Amino acid sequence: MVGLLEIRRRKTQFALIASVFVLIAYLVMMINGLGIGLNQLAGSALLNMDADAFAYSSDAGRSVIRSELSQETVDSIQTAPGVDESAPLAYAAASYERSSGSISSAALIGYDPGTIAEPTVIDGRALTEDDQHGILADTTFLDESGLSIGDSLTVRLRLQAVELTIVGEIDEGAFFFQPAVYLLRSTLIDLKYGTALDGGGPVASVVLTQGDDTIRSGEGFELVDKQTAFDNIEGVAGQQSTVQALQGFGYIIGAMIVGVFFYVLTLQKIPQFGMLKALGASNRYIIGQLLIQVIVIAGIGIALSLPLAILTDRGLQSLPDSVPIAFTTSMFVTTCVALLVTALLGAIFSARQVLRVDPIIALGQQQ
Repeated sequence: MVGLLEIRRRKTQFALIASVFVLIAYLVMMINGLGIGLNQLAGSALLNMDADAFAYSSDAGRSVIRSELSQETVDSIQTAPGVDESAPLAYAAASYERSSGSISSAALIGYDPGTIAEPTVIDGRALTEDDQHGILADTTFLDESGLSIGDSLTVRLRLQAVELTIVGEIDEGAFFFQPAVYLLRSTLIDLKYGTALDGGGPVASVVLTQGDDTIRSGEGFELVDKQTAFDNIEGVAGQQSTVQALQGFGYIIGAMIVGVFFYVLTLQKIPQFGMLKALGASNRYIIGQLLIQVIVIAGIGIALSLPLAILTDRGLQSLPDSVPIAFTTSMFVTTCVALLVTALLGAIFSARQVLRVDPIIALGQQQ
């Protein structure tokens, strides 16, 4: 093929654009990985919960932080039509001291053992009703804190402080950009509110529900599906908008660079195109050779950027404070297809220039 033959004979020029495309593809993949990582850090624990919907207090604006439910409201939610299974859940952000001596924060999630809110234990044992000072720590929490099963730590919330012991390890992810720690709901309520409420205050932040028809509101509460609950986590909307803007810029820049390179290359080859047309080559054939070159260059750039992104991710994860980047197979596939499409779109201007080539005029320019 003429297009592939030209790549072989003009290795330097095509290697230059391929190297630039490698950097663009690498940048876009890292941005997409950052978006996935930030989403996981924002609320992977929420997405991993065994629930179809989440019930907030009606005046909370779908915020777990502001939502506070009384026992009466919890009972109303659990007995609402269409709710098959349910479990009250309490949330609070608290600080703890790491093994290095620095202070960090964790997302405390209070649940009742035996309900749909109970996480899966991958090491150690599950909590029982007698574990008033026991916790289940997420893998990320253990890695960051340097603690392990059997260790104790002091958790501080407002003016309250309590010593808790790690009895099991879970892999539920993070919540509100903090590693998740599960404990008994009664322990968390006591830690969060103390004795000032005298048993008449909030007993949960949200209620998890399962059922076929659970997306509704009632007196004192509002029910939304799991994805809506995730989208309403503070900071997620702005974070997603920022990442999407960066992704868009990456695709646009890639299309522009490919487009400019092949446009200039096309202008340089107008006499050759005129000769090909004079010999009987059709516009479709010439444009096809141009697109083959774009596909080859973009394919090389994408193929080289994939291992580069994976190696970078492994290097970042080995750092003491890992960067929140995560890759998935679907992300790689989507990114590769999008990069290839934008590269082809960038070559449209070159294709239009080919259509305008008049063989007589082009041959005359060779005189």
